[in-house]
Amino acid sequence: MVVFRPVRSIRVKICLVFGITFFLGFAGAATYVFHEVKKVLIQQENRVMTDRAIRLSERTSLYPLVIPLPDRGEMLALWYTTDRFSKRLYQSPNFPVNPGDMDNRTVMQTDTFQLARYVRNAEGGYGKLTTIVGRSNRPLARQLQRIGWLLTITLLLSMVLSGLGAWILSGWLLRPLKAIITSARSVNLAEEVTPIPTPNSNDELKELAETINDMLARIRQAVDTQHNFFAAASHELRTPLSILRTEIEVAQRAAINDRERNFLASQLAELRRLSRLVDDLLAMSQLRAGTLQLRPEFIELDDLTLQLTERYHSSINQRQLYLSVQLDDTAPSLTVRADQDKLTNVLLNLLDNAVKYARPHTQLDLSITAQKGLIVWSLTNLTSVPIPDPDRLTREFYQADARHDGYGLGLWISHQIVRLMGGSLTVSATNDTFRAEVHFKNG
Repeated sequence: MVVFRPVRSIRVKICLVFGITFFLGFAGAATYVFHEVKKVLIQQENRVMTDRAIRLSERTSLYPLVIPLPDRGEMLALWYTTDRFSKRLYQSPNFPVNPGDMDNRTVMQTDTFQLARYVRNAEGGYGKLTTIVGRSNRPLARQLQRIGWLLTITLLLSMVLSGLGAWILSGWLLRPLKAIITSARSVNLAEEVTPIPTPNSNDELKELAETINDMLARIRQAVDTQHNFFAAASHELRTPLSILRTEIEVAQRAAINDRERNFLASQLAELRRLSRLVDDLLAMSQLRAGTLQLRPEFIELDDLTLQLTERYHSSINQRQLYLSVQLDDTAPSLTVRADQDKLTNVLLNLLDNAVKYARPHTQLDLSITAQKGLIVWSLTNLTSVPIPDPDRLTREFYQADARHDGYGLGLWISHQIVRLMGGSLTVSATNDTFRAEVHFKNG
């Protein structure tokens, strides 16, 4: 079943409206002109035929009988009629009609012939002489056909030229709207918000551009305020949280009984979770503001991965999972250029997500391969719940499963950090399998 979708482009709509209006107007005018030209040519042809019939009639004589010969391509019929009889004086072979069929008509059209009739009194005033001249109307039909084709070709060429002109003109008129769209996209992507170029024309487009610029200025101010708040709040919270964490760890070692130790362990776990949130908010504000500092260096990705998997060995065992690590032995080097601290956080976040959301008693497949000048770090796990929309996982504050701890910032931060380091992070899900891949250029 074919579904016709409405046209959404204003430029295309302008061209369609202009083209349809021009087509209807020009087609109507061309049709009117064609019919008028056709009428004039037929009238002219009728006058020529009538004049021809008059000349041939004047050259005809009854006493003595003189009958002029028709020209090539003409047909002639001569009749002499009185009150008592009607006599045919001459008739060309295959004459198209019976002269009596014309009645009192001066001209007559058949399928392929045009006839003209002229009647005058015979010599002496006794009886009448009827002269009928016929000629093929195909030359006239061919001439009208050429005129019709000329008007049709002119219509098509005019439509093409007018459509091209409408496309160029609409593009020029809609250029400020293109700038508005670009600025709106920069706002969505948290890029630098630049004012829209204001056109010199004093029309609605200039008013729209000025209104949008005022709105963008307020948005920029609100975004800057938000970034400053997150950055300031994160910096202010990190110090007291570190102090509380240290004090609780000291108090936990000096606790008297198990109840106090369990209580302090619970408080320490909450502090660690709160510290991670503060670190994520700080990273988010730095990424939004473009102030995140990177210190790129050459890193052996295989060595770093083995160190991180060793660190996560206990968490993997607690979840009753199995880890399979495969390294590309054919690659001459698995070195990438990145910030080691930031890359460590990214890989730890991916490992943490895989362990957290993996189905118990299943296997985690981790591999590092070299593919066409790229180093691909991939991690695959079987999920406990299906993921309906994996593309949304790289958005901030989105959680696929709200039952687990977290705030939906990990994958978004990882995606942005990898992008700043010149790589790419992609996630995909099919049925109950989740896969995360990090691509870097081979260092």
